[in-house]
Amino acid sequence: MTLSIPVQRGPLAGVNYVFRGSGRIPEQANGTVDDFRGMLVVPVGDEVIVFGTVTDQGSISRILRTLEALGMRVDSVHRVRELPEYATI
Repeated sequence: MTLSIPVQRGPLAGVNYVFRGSGRIPEQANGTVDDFRGMLVVPVGDEVIVFGTVTDQGSISRILRTLEALGMRVDSVHRVRELPEYATI
C-alpha cells in the first residue's frame, strides 16, 4: 500500500529527502511527522522508502526518531533534487 499527501513545490517548499529502511509505518503516519510535508511511504518487499520535504533542517533528528517510533528502522537518509509524483492511496 502506498500512502501519500501531495507535495508542495517551489523555492520556499523546503529540501527533499529519501529515508530508506525496514519495518512498517501505519497509514495514519502522514499527519504525525512535523516539519515533513508530502510524506510518501512506499513499501518495497522488506524495505520501506519514505519520501518527503523537510521544512526545517534542524528537525531531521526528530523526524528520524519519529519514523523509528512508528516502526521503521532507518538505514539511510539522502537529499534528492526531486520527489516522485505522488501516488494515490
